Amino acid sequence: MAKKKRFNYIRKKLAAGTWFRVIITIISFGLLVACITASTLMGGQGPMYVGALGLTSVVFAVYAVFDMIPHVKDPEKNYIPARMAGFASGFILLIWMFLIVVGLIKFS
Repeated sequence: MAKKKRFNYIRKKLAAGTWFRVIITIISFGLLVACITASTLMGGQGPMYVGALGLTSVVFAVYAVFDMIPHVKDPEKNYIPARMAGFASGFILLIWMFLIVVGLIKFS
């Protein structure tokens, strides 16, 4: 006799720190866009604050990627938004690495 599937209609609660990871990822992306915009408007000769914004964006993205791996995996919690934020931060890091390599190749 086949087992019947049991559906649980109770929504799983979000894992602790999910909204913090999502907000950090959004801030990191916003800083990336601000750096690219400022550098483009200034012809690639951005002032020191552009570098500070870029470094902050990279630090936030690295934190979100490393914080994506939960310390305790609870099957009663929903980790999907936290993982999505971590993968988005990983993509932001890839963009930063690409921009740094292009900058080093062009100006070396």
